[in-house]
Amino acid sequence: MKTITIKMHEKEAKQLDLFVKRHNYNSKSEFIRNILMDKMETNFTEESLLAINKSILEIKEGKTISLEELEKEYGL
Repeated sequence: MKTITIKMHEKEAKQLDLFVKRHNYNSKSEFIRNILMDKMETNFTEESLLAINKSILEIKEGKTISLEELEKEYGL
């Protein structure tokens, strides 16, 4: 593993220590790794962002149909 260093204000560092102890993490590193991985997993890929932007544009241009129309068209 590679080591990284972060700087925190004293008050925040104490809060982090307390949180880690109260939630039974083995270390601050374990806790920080977990939150970083969670954050990175929830980010959208570039492909997803492009698809979202395309959908927004289609909505603005009126190129969408209602759920009811879709259900009727596909017999759902």
